[in-house]
Amino acid sequence: MGLGFVLDESFSGHYYMLDDALHDHAIEIVLRLGVDGLRRFAKDRKIEADGTIVAEKLAANGRPIAGTVTMKLFDERRVPYDLSFEGDDGVVYRIRGQRDFFVHDARSLTVLPASIYDADDNEIGRAVMRFDPKTKLPAMLKSFRPRVRAALLSRT
Repeated sequence: MGLGFVLDESFSGHYYMLDDALHDHAIEIVLRLGVDGLRRFAKDRKIEADGTIVAEKLAANGRPIAGTVTMKLFDERRVPYDLSFEGDDGVVYRIRGQRDFFVHDARSLTVLPASIYDADDNEIGRAVMRFDPKTKLPAMLKSFRPRVRAALLSRT
């Protein structure tokens, strides 16, 4: 109900624009994931995400990014991401992708392939980002914090 949690995760990798597929560009996304209401989360499995993206040519100095992560890991063996940010050029871009889980390859969850879309929802680029479990997993687990919605605290 009013219980939830927050945790941090980050991915880094590369992307290319479809009109210039021979040139890779660096990309890094750092997210704070949060759930307000475990009952609602159990039903819709959506996690709110906000953070920062740094992407050469699109968000070179870092830009805010926000959206949702949907936890469909147990029934569909995937974790879809739908994030948006305003680029350095003022255009709103979306990044949509998903981490897949394959039983024969547990490391599959560490890879986030994604597509980049422009404001007209046209695919303009593709990215492959990775989560390094050796360095990032301890930090992610350490960042986990349960939380109680403020409205519940005010009732006491």
